[in-house]
Amino acid sequence: MTAGTRLWARLALSLFCFGGIVLGFVAGQTADDTKKKSTPAPMEFVLPDVFKKPTPADVEELRAIEKHVQKVVEKVMPAVVNLKVGQGQGSGVIISEKGLILTAGHVSGTPNKDATVVFPNGKSLKGKTLGQNTGIDSGMVKIVVEGKYPFLEMGKSSELKVGQWVVAIGHPGGFRPNRPPVVRLGRILYLDNIKGIIQTDCALVGGDSGGPLFDMQGRVIGIHSRIGGSAMTENIHVPIDTYRQHFARLEKGDAWRGAGAFGGPEETVRSAGGKNVFKKDDSLSNDDPTMLAPHDKAQKTPESEAKQSHYKTYTFRMKAGSTYTIDMKVASAKKKKKNNNNNNDNSLDPFLRLESPTGKMLAEDDDSAGQPDARIVYKAIKDGDYRIIATSFDGEQTGKFTLSILEADFKDAIVAGQVDLYRAIKVPAPHVAQLLEKFSEAKVALHINALLLDNNGDPLVNKEVVINWEKGAQKLKSDNQGVVRWPLLADKSRKLNLQLPEGMRAMIALTDKEGRSLGGLFGGKDDPSVEKVKSAGGKIVQTFDGTLKKTDPFDFEREKCVRHIHEFKVQPGKTYTFDLMSEDFDAWLRLEDADGNKIAEDDDGAGFANSRIVYSPSAAGTVRLIATTCEQGELGGYRLVIREISAKTTEPKTGSNP
Repeated sequence: MTAGTRLWARLALSLFCFGGIVLGFVAGQTADDTKKKSTPAPMEFVLPDVFKKPTPADVEELRAIEKHVQKVVEKVMPAVVNLKVGQGQGSGVIISEKGLILTAGHVSGTPNKDATVVFPNGKSLKGKTLGQNTGIDSGMVKIVVEGKYPFLEMGKSSELKVGQWVVAIGHPGGFRPNRPPVVRLGRILYLDNIKGIIQTDCALVGGDSGGPLFDMQGRVIGIHSRIGGSAMTENIHVPIDTYRQHFARLEKGDAWRGAGAFGGPEETVRSAGGKNVFKKDDSLSNDDPTMLAPHDKAQKTPESEAKQSHYKTYTFRMKAGSTYTIDMKVASAKKKKKNNNNNNDNSLDPFLRLESPTGKMLAEDDDSAGQPDARIVYKAIKDGDYRIIATSFDGEQTGKFTLSILEADFKDAIVAGQVDLYRAIKVPAPHVAQLLEKFSEAKVALHINALLLDNNGDPLVNKEVVINWEKGAQKLKSDNQGVVRWPLLADKSRKLNLQLPEGMRAMIALTDKEGRSLGGLFGGKDDPSVEKVKSAGGKIVQTFDGTLKKTDPFDFEREKCVRHIHEFKVQPGKTYTFDLMSEDFDAWLRLEDADGNKIAEDDDGAGFANSRIVYSPSAAGTVRLIATTCEQGELGGYRLVIREISAKTTEPKTGSNP
């Protein structure tokens, strides 16, 4: 061991064992100060040159390190806390003046539990657990006592580098009176921002979990997750960017299992479902072109040490408003090896990248279809040929895989001018209240989501539009993604429309407050907007417009439901699609032969409250189309559209069983 190494080891040991002595002055803060004083605006420290070197060379450089670490610790210590939840305890760090605390998911546990927050001076306050992501091991707690608390700035883990100096603080062994949180100085040994891992040589022990990892400016760059295993260097921290990415869900109190260091074979991104529009069994071999391995790109490995990944490129035509699920999967035997953590196994670990028609990166993924399989779910905002790059997460991997693409059954409407929003989202106005009630019970707040687009299909940022309803109007501006999202409320739901300026279009969908389409929420199942019966297509050969009134006769089959009868001549060798649509009532369509015998009937086959029957007659003749309602007493206007195509199906198709 060199003299410089011995000096470095001595300093690290002193910081680990005697953090309370070095930083004892911080513990002198009063209980009142803890609550009333908030952290001043972030300040930038001038870093000593020693932090640019592999190791300190002499005593003076050791002293420079110690002096700088003391500055950092003086800045951050008031916001480092001990957390007690149930019988367990860990550490945390306050990142907002109102008392939001970041910690590890296994420390906070499930949402809405009582917690105790203990400051370095021993002051205790009541808290409540909020969100938890068990896949990445992230959690959040909130101080429930109102006040202004010391808090710290969140850094950017995406800007970190291997070898960078860091400070870890926590409560090893749990909180101890008269001992401030313990400080450890170390370096980043490994980075993987995609999987959500920072590995350092800052030795962690029980009680440190949930504590903060700081850069040399005192910014929070990670949260302690997993303590050292067989080696003192096996210390894992969750990158701060993952907290920023899911901040709203954590603060809201969601509990979920996302992809990350603790992820398993479970899917973390739900498929949007639909029909299979592309599938190919393929493989990566040493003959394929190469690119920088995503693993080494995420880790910022020096170019001389980085590995290359083989890749294949596919071009796929996407339609604006449609949602696609792209999966890259390997055989189950290789999944088993991957999930058994066979580190020496060179099996293919799929990685997907999606690019726009102009080559812009839109999305990339590693394990969202369940480790090790990759999945991207993407809603196209313009027609075009998109590029899909299938590669491996780690370099120099080869093997077989299957690439598949599903096109979801649901599709967003693209509109312009004065837009009837219920027509755009295919919801009959009378059923809005019913829809709101249904989703309220499921604790889903419905929103109208509008992605504003120019004539080229590009998002329009910071543009104003007007939402109108029967008794009011509201101006809204699009966000930095070009999105306007408006809550669908019972008292502002009548005659709802959107006014779009000239030259602007909008992609309209009914979503939750996070912007997830109903089809995405349901995974394509039980989504009322999804067409249960696929139209056979063809040209429109007949349209009937009508209005059901109180004076109309009742239907013979449907009690106290008024009806209209329309006759239409059909020919063999043709397939007909009959669509009954209404914005006023829940449509019910019945198909009969000329003698009144029922051939088929349907309720919601065309999506929401619209009916559809697809029929191929075996002989020429006249059929009767009965336009009626699903519920008693419903009235209003409707349109019956008939399409014809020279094709044949074997039997009538409907969305309901007669």
